[in-house]
Amino acid sequence: GQRMSATGLLIFDLDGTLFRTDSVTVPAVQSSFVDYGLPAPPRETILPLIGTPGDDLRPWVQKRCPEHLVDELCEEIGRRELALVAREGRLYRGVRDTLAGLRTAGYQIALCTNGGTDYVRRVVGAHDLGEFLDASRNRNSALDTKPAMVRSILAELDGRPAVVIGDRLADIKAAHDNGLSAIAAGYGYGT
Repeated sequence: GQRMSATGLLIFDLDGTLFRTDSVTVPAVQSSFVDYGLPAPPRETILPLIGTPGDDLRPWVQKRCPEHLVDELCEEIGRRELALVAREGRLYRGVRDTLAGLRTAGYQIALCTNGGTDYVRRVVGAHDLGEFLDASRNRNSALDTKPAMVRSILAELDGRPAVVIGDRLADIKAAHDNGLSAIAAGYGYGT
């Protein structure tokens, strides 16, 4: 819910900023490949995928497996990721305490992520993040770019100043495209 006289608005990315996505994506990709009789891609080659739009997965998989398996393998990876979110998924250390402290200090908090709806719902639900969020935007189509999603959050919530916090260049650009400052999460998966 929207509270009056918010101190400011903090727009957080999810993957590589709040959620340690490698805890689900790496095992999901590796076990899927192995179960399809393919060599498990090394962790280092999987990490750059994290936090990018879901449509980036297909060309990545395509380079690493026979054409007839691409769609099936992509679906399997997605299924396994969802299954692992509650069991293996981890927030970064201190995330819950930090969000709770920011709420108490009067900040509005929003989530802005390239993750798909089922995935985001699963992460938010499994890790009880919903209680901290005033708004959430995630990618449902190619129109849901980071700048567009940030713009939509700014229209919904009145907390100012607003800042975007994320681990990828796309997060920084989304902030700048909307005239906002950005805070880079240097511990995430971006370069």
